[in-house]
Amino acid sequence: MAKKRKNYKVDSKEVGLELGLRVYKFFLKSEYLHYGYFKDGLEADVANLRQAQENYAELIFSHIPEGVKSILDVGCGSGKTAQQLVARGYSVDVVSPGQILTAYARKMLGDSVGFFQCRFENLVTDKKYDLVLFSESFQYIPMDKSIPGALKLLNPGGYIIASDFFGDDPERKSKLGGGHNWAEWLKIKETFPVKTLVEKEITAETSYTIDLVNQLNQEVLAPVWSSAWALGEDRFPLVIRLVKRLYRKKLAKLENKHFTGQRNGEMFRKYKKYMFYLFQSS
Repeated sequence: MAKKRKNYKVDSKEVGLELGLRVYKFFLKSEYLHYGYFKDGLEADVANLRQAQENYAELIFSHIPEGVKSILDVGCGSGKTAQQLVARGYSVDVVSPGQILTAYARKMLGDSVGFFQCRFENLVTDKKYDLVLFSESFQYIPMDKSIPGALKLLNPGGYIIASDFFGDDPERKSKLGGGHNWAEWLKIKETFPVKTLVEKEITAETSYTIDLVNQLNQEVLAPVWSSAWALGEDRFPLVIRLVKRLYRKKLAKLENKHFTGQRNGEMFRKYKKYMFYLFQSS
Protein backbone atom coordinates (compact mmCIF):
# COMPACT_ATOMS: atom_id res chain seq x y z
CA MET A 1 0.00 0.00 0.00
CA ALA A 2 1.45 3.36 -1.00
CA LYS A 3 2.25 5.79 1.76
CA LYS A 4 0.16 8.91 1.93
CA ARG A 5 2.25 11.91 0.93
CA LYS A 6 2.66 14.51 3.64
CA ASN A 7 1.47 17.94 2.60
CA TYR A 8 3.37 21.06 3.64
CA LYS A 9 1.68 24.42 3.61
CA VAL A 10 3.77 26.95 1.73
CA ASP A 11 4.15 30.19 3.68
CA SER A 12 3.58 33.18 1.40
CA LYS A 13 5.88 35.33 3.59
CA GLU A 14 8.67 32.80 3.18
CA VAL A 15 8.15 32.72 -0.58
CA GLY A 16 8.38 36.51 -0.64
CA LEU A 17 11.61 36.43 1.38
CA GLU A 18 13.08 33.79 -0.90
CA LEU A 19 12.24 35.86 -3.99
CA GLY A 20 13.78 38.91 -2.33
CA LEU A 21 16.89 36.90 -1.58
CA ARG A 22 17.23 35.85 -5.22
CA VAL A 23 16.92 39.49 -6.34
CA TYR A 24 19.50 40.66 -3.77
CA LYS A 25 21.91 37.91 -4.71
CA PHE A 26 21.64 38.43 -8.48
CA PHE A 27 21.66 42.22 -8.63
CA LEU A 28 23.50 43.23 -5.46
CA LYS A 29 25.66 40.17 -4.74
CA SER A 30 24.17 40.17 -1.24
CA GLU A 31 22.69 37.24 0.63
CA TYR A 32 21.42 39.17 3.62
CA LEU A 33 17.64 39.31 4.01
CA HIS A 34 17.38 42.08 6.58
CA TYR A 35 16.67 45.78 6.11
CA GLY A 36 19.42 48.16 5.16
CA TYR A 37 20.84 50.53 7.77
CA PHE A 38 21.44 53.82 5.93
CA LYS A 39 23.61 55.51 8.53
CA ASP A 40 25.94 58.51 8.31
CA GLY A 41 24.08 60.05 5.38
CA LEU A 42 24.37 57.02 3.08
CA GLU A 43 22.21 57.85 0.06
CA ALA A 44 18.99 55.88 -0.36
CA ASP A 45 19.98 54.39 -3.69
CA VAL A 46 19.64 50.77 -4.73
CA ALA A 47 23.37 50.73 -5.46
CA ASN A 48 23.95 51.38 -1.74
CA LEU A 49 21.58 48.72 -0.41
CA ARG A 50 24.32 46.11 -0.09
CA GLN A 51 26.44 48.50 1.97
CA ALA A 52 23.39 49.38 4.08
CA GLN A 53 22.73 45.69 4.75
CA GLU A 54 26.35 45.23 5.76
CA ASN A 55 25.97 48.24 8.06
CA TYR A 56 23.02 46.52 9.71
CA ALA A 57 24.97 43.30 10.19
CA GLU A 58 27.83 45.26 11.72
CA LEU A 59 25.35 46.91 14.11
CA ILE A 60 24.54 43.41 15.37
CA PHE A 61 28.15 42.22 15.54
CA SER A 62 29.45 45.36 17.25
CA HIS A 63 26.97 44.95 20.13
CA ILE A 64 27.84 41.36 20.99
CA PRO A 65 29.36 41.66 24.48
CA GLU A 66 32.84 40.44 25.30
CA GLY A 67 32.90 36.93 26.67
CA VAL A 68 30.09 35.65 24.44
CA LYS A 69 31.08 32.36 22.85
CA SER A 70 27.82 30.61 21.94
CA ILE A 71 24.88 32.14 20.02
CA LEU A 72 21.43 30.95 19.04
CA ASP A 73 20.30 32.76 15.86
CA VAL A 74 16.51 32.68 15.86
CA GLY A 75 15.02 32.87 12.37
CA CYS A 76 18.31 32.66 10.51
CA GLY A 77 16.85 33.53 7.08
CA SER A 78 19.37 32.77 4.36
CA GLY A 79 22.01 31.83 6.94
CA LYS A 80 24.30 34.74 6.00
CA THR A 81 24.37 36.30 9.47
CA ALA A 82 25.10 32.92 11.05
CA GLN A 83 27.88 32.37 8.52
CA GLN A 84 29.48 35.68 9.51
CA LEU A 85 29.14 34.86 13.21
CA VAL A 86 30.91 31.53 12.68
CA ALA A 87 33.65 33.35 10.75
CA ARG A 88 34.11 35.57 13.80
CA GLY A 89 34.74 32.54 15.98
CA TYR A 90 31.37 32.05 17.66
CA SER A 91 29.73 28.68 18.18
CA VAL A 92 26.33 29.04 16.49
CA ASP A 93 23.06 27.16 16.33
CA VAL A 94 20.10 28.39 14.30
CA VAL A 95 16.33 28.17 14.44
CA SER A 96 14.72 28.00 10.99
CA PRO A 97 11.07 26.94 10.80
CA GLY A 98 10.39 27.07 7.04
CA GLN A 99 11.14 24.68 4.22
CA ILE A 100 12.51 26.93 1.46
CA LEU A 101 14.86 29.15 3.46
CA THR A 102 16.02 26.27 5.65
CA ALA A 103 17.14 24.38 2.56
CA TYR A 104 19.03 27.47 1.39
CA ALA A 105 20.64 28.01 4.80
CA ARG A 106 21.67 24.35 5.09
CA LYS A 107 23.42 24.62 1.74
CA MET A 108 25.23 27.77 2.82
CA LEU A 109 26.16 26.65 6.34
CA GLY A 110 26.67 22.91 5.99
CA ASP A 111 27.68 21.39 9.32
CA SER A 112 29.24 24.60 10.68
CA VAL A 113 26.12 25.22 12.79
CA GLY A 114 23.43 23.16 14.49
CA PHE A 115 19.92 23.39 13.02
CA PHE A 116 16.58 23.43 14.82
CA GLN A 117 13.93 23.25 12.11
CA CYS A 118 10.95 24.38 14.17
CA ARG A 119 9.24 27.47 15.48
CA PHE A 120 11.11 29.14 18.32
CA GLU A 121 8.19 28.66 20.71
CA ASN A 122 8.28 24.91 19.98
CA LEU A 123 12.04 24.53 20.47
CA VAL A 124 13.05 21.79 22.89
CA THR A 125 16.74 21.48 23.82
CA ASP A 126 18.96 21.12 26.85
CA LYS A 127 21.60 23.37 25.30
CA LYS A 128 22.39 26.77 26.80
CA TYR A 129 23.80 29.86 25.06
CA ASP A 130 25.58 33.06 25.96
CA LEU A 131 23.39 35.08 23.59
CA VAL A 132 20.06 34.63 21.82
CA LEU A 133 19.70 36.72 18.66
CA PHE A 134 16.40 37.87 17.16
CA SER A 135 17.35 39.71 13.96
CA GLU A 136 14.05 40.65 12.30
CA SER A 137 12.47 37.45 13.63
CA PHE A 138 11.11 38.99 16.83
CA GLN A 139 7.82 40.10 15.27
CA TYR A 140 6.93 36.53 14.28
CA ILE A 141 7.10 35.21 17.85
CA PRO A 142 4.33 35.92 20.41
CA MET A 143 5.60 38.54 22.84
CA ASP A 144 4.89 36.35 25.86
CA LYS A 145 7.03 33.58 24.31
CA SER A 146 10.00 35.58 23.00
CA ILE A 147 11.99 36.99 25.92
CA PRO A 148 10.79 34.32 28.40
CA GLY A 149 11.70 31.60 25.90
CA ALA A 150 15.14 33.11 25.35
CA LEU A 151 15.81 33.38 29.08
CA LYS A 152 15.27 29.63 29.47
CA LEU A 153 18.03 29.03 26.90
CA LEU A 154 20.62 31.39 28.38
CA ASN A 155 23.59 30.71 30.56
CA PRO A 156 23.61 32.78 33.79
CA GLY A 157 24.08 36.46 32.94
CA GLY A 158 23.47 35.77 29.25
CA TYR A 159 22.31 38.29 26.66
CA ILE A 160 19.46 38.84 24.20
CA ILE A 161 19.61 40.99 21.08
CA ALA A 162 16.22 41.89 19.63
CA SER A 163 16.29 44.04 16.49
CA ASP A 164 12.99 44.51 14.67
CA PHE A 165 10.19 46.96 13.95
CA PHE A 166 6.94 47.48 15.87
CA GLY A 167 3.58 48.84 14.74
CA ASP A 168 2.63 52.24 16.15
CA ASP A 169 -0.67 52.83 14.39
CA PRO A 170 -3.61 53.00 16.86
CA GLU A 171 -5.95 54.34 14.16
CA ARG A 172 -4.87 51.62 11.69
CA LYS A 173 -4.24 53.99 8.79
CA SER A 174 -1.04 52.37 7.59
CA LYS A 175 -0.82 50.16 4.50
CA LEU A 176 2.30 48.57 6.00
CA GLY A 177 1.70 45.38 7.95
CA GLY A 178 3.84 43.50 10.44
CA GLY A 179 5.37 44.19 13.80
CA HIS A 180 4.12 43.75 17.36
CA ASN A 181 1.97 46.50 18.81
CA TRP A 182 4.30 49.15 20.20
CA ALA A 183 2.13 50.15 23.18
CA GLU A 184 1.61 46.52 24.20
CA TRP A 185 5.33 45.84 23.89
CA LEU A 186 6.22 48.74 26.17
CA LYS A 187 3.91 47.30 28.84
CA ILE A 188 5.05 43.69 28.64
CA LYS A 189 8.74 44.58 28.31
CA GLU A 190 8.73 45.91 31.87
CA THR A 191 7.57 42.54 33.23
CA PHE A 192 10.59 40.59 31.96
CA PRO A 193 13.51 39.93 34.33
CA VAL A 194 16.12 41.59 32.12
CA LYS A 195 18.35 44.66 32.22
CA THR A 196 18.22 46.91 29.16
CA LEU A 197 21.83 47.64 28.21
CA VAL A 198 21.12 49.22 24.81
CA GLU A 199 17.88 50.70 23.46
CA LYS A 200 18.36 52.39 20.09
CA GLU A 201 15.72 53.57 17.60
CA ILE A 202 16.78 53.22 13.96
CA THR A 203 13.43 53.83 12.24
CA ALA A 204 14.67 56.60 9.97
CA GLU A 205 17.88 54.81 8.99
CA THR A 206 16.01 51.64 8.00
CA SER A 207 12.98 53.29 6.40
CA TYR A 208 14.83 53.97 3.14
CA THR A 209 14.71 50.23 2.45
CA ILE A 210 10.94 50.61 2.06
CA ASP A 211 11.46 53.50 -0.38
CA LEU A 212 13.69 51.27 -2.52
CA VAL A 213 11.13 48.45 -2.47
CA ASN A 214 8.44 50.94 -3.44
CA GLN A 215 10.63 52.20 -6.28
CA LEU A 216 11.12 48.63 -7.51
CA ASN A 217 7.36 48.05 -7.42
CA GLN A 218 6.52 51.28 -9.25
CA GLU A 219 9.25 51.29 -11.89
CA VAL A 220 9.73 47.57 -12.55
CA LEU A 221 7.06 45.24 -11.21
CA ALA A 222 3.99 47.37 -11.98
CA PRO A 223 4.87 47.82 -15.70
CA VAL A 224 5.75 44.12 -16.02
CA TRP A 225 2.47 43.21 -14.30
CA SER A 226 0.46 45.39 -16.71
CA SER A 227 2.30 44.08 -19.75
CA ALA A 228 1.75 40.48 -18.68
CA TRP A 229 -2.00 41.03 -18.37
CA ALA A 230 -2.11 42.83 -21.72
CA LEU A 231 -0.29 39.94 -23.40
CA GLY A 232 -2.62 37.44 -21.75
CA GLU A 233 -5.72 39.32 -22.86
CA ASP A 234 -4.39 39.38 -26.42
CA ARG A 235 -3.48 35.67 -26.55
CA PHE A 236 -6.03 34.11 -24.18
CA PRO A 237 -8.90 36.60 -23.79
CA LEU A 238 -11.48 34.13 -22.46
CA VAL A 239 -9.11 32.67 -19.87
CA ILE A 240 -7.98 36.08 -18.65
CA ARG A 241 -11.56 37.32 -18.38
CA LEU A 242 -12.46 34.27 -16.30
CA VAL A 243 -9.44 34.68 -14.03
CA LYS A 244 -10.21 38.36 -13.46
CA ARG A 245 -13.82 37.54 -12.67
CA LEU A 246 -12.97 34.75 -10.22
CA TYR A 247 -10.12 36.56 -8.49
CA ARG A 248 -11.27 40.15 -8.86
CA LYS A 249 -11.06 41.01 -5.14
CA LYS A 250 -7.71 39.30 -4.58
CA LEU A 251 -6.16 40.96 -7.61
CA ALA A 252 -7.46 44.36 -6.56
CA LYS A 253 -6.06 43.85 -3.05
CA LEU A 254 -2.67 42.84 -4.42
CA GLU A 255 -2.47 45.82 -6.78
CA ASN A 256 -3.61 48.23 -4.06
CA LYS A 257 -0.99 46.85 -1.69
CA HIS A 258 2.02 46.87 -4.00
CA PHE A 259 1.41 49.27 -6.88
CA THR A 260 -0.25 52.38 -5.41
CA GLY A 261 2.88 53.78 -3.78
CA GLN A 262 1.28 53.88 -0.32
CA ARG A 263 3.89 51.52 1.17
CA ASN A 264 6.81 53.92 1.39
CA GLY A 265 9.47 55.19 3.75
CA GLU A 266 7.38 58.14 4.93
CA MET A 267 4.60 55.78 6.04
CA PHE A 268 7.16 53.54 7.72
CA ARG A 269 8.59 56.45 9.68
CA LYS A 270 5.10 57.54 10.68
CA TYR A 271 3.58 54.20 11.69
CA LYS A 272 6.51 51.97 12.66
CA LYS A 273 9.27 52.00 15.25
CA TYR A 274 12.39 50.06 14.40
CA MET A 275 14.21 49.26 17.63
CA PHE A 276 17.53 47.67 18.53
CA TYR A 277 17.76 46.18 22.02
CA LEU A 278 20.50 44.49 23.98
CA PHE A 279 19.20 42.85 27.15
CA GLN A 280 20.99 40.93 29.89
CA SER A 281 19.29 38.37 32.09
CA SER A 282 19.07 39.52 35.68
